[in-house]
Amino acid sequence: DFYIMVHLSNPTVIIIMCFYSLLTFFIGPLITRPFLNDHPDQCVAGFLLGFTVSIFLWMKFGRKFAKK
Repeated sequence: DFYIMVHLSNPTVIIIMCFYSLLTFFIGPLITRPFLNDHPDQCVAGFLLGFTVSIFLWMKFGRKFAKK
């Protein structure tokens, strides 16, 4: 199976992708920030956490909403 632009295939998938963006760029850094108060670049760990959770959610649930 070859997927082309499945992340823009329908409105449901677009909403899912927006949620993953929020998770990666806002929720992840908000969660990790209190644990890294003394670190000068606090957001990187949050981005990594949010991205990792987003990937697992996409593999488990999100891709089922995408058209072939």
